[in-house]
Amino acid sequence: MTSPDVVLELRPPALVSVLYYASLAVLPVMVVIALSTEGPPLFTVVFVVFALGIGAYNTATHLSRARAYADGSLVVRNRLSTRRLDRADIDRVVLGRQGGFGSLAQVELLLTDGSTLPLVGTETLPLPGPRRRLEEQVAELRRWVEAPGHAWPGPPP
Repeated sequence: MTSPDVVLELRPPALVSVLYYASLAVLPVMVVIALSTEGPPLFTVVFVVFALGIGAYNTATHLSRARAYADGSLVVRNRLSTRRLDRADIDRVVLGRQGGFGSLAQVELLLTDGSTLPLVGTETLPLPGPRRRLEEQVAELRRWVEAPGHAWPGPPP
């Protein structure tokens, strides 16, 4: 549930959520199959640990998000860390990529201290629909960062 003082929330795209829930259905089946087949115990243990690691990684990605508050703070929850920023800590909001052509795209914050903070909760595949939504999220977050007098102008009409 979102707090009433949250003015903007960036969450994982719908496709990422669908893939997460699909992985929740498939991973237990894979673990049960691995445990019920006769094979080298070392392989079974490594496979189960690997499957549980994938599930934990997907869960951490699914729970990642960024929330902008009316008081001018932004809380970024990434896979392994949560960071609270003030609007003044953010220099620019950009659309970034994790790698080269065909890689995941995401919103990134360029901070006044020179560091870059990716918003893991916005990671998406480089497809036209999700890319358009990502560009909208960049525009919304830019409007929040650049709001004069720290007043949130609201979403675009």
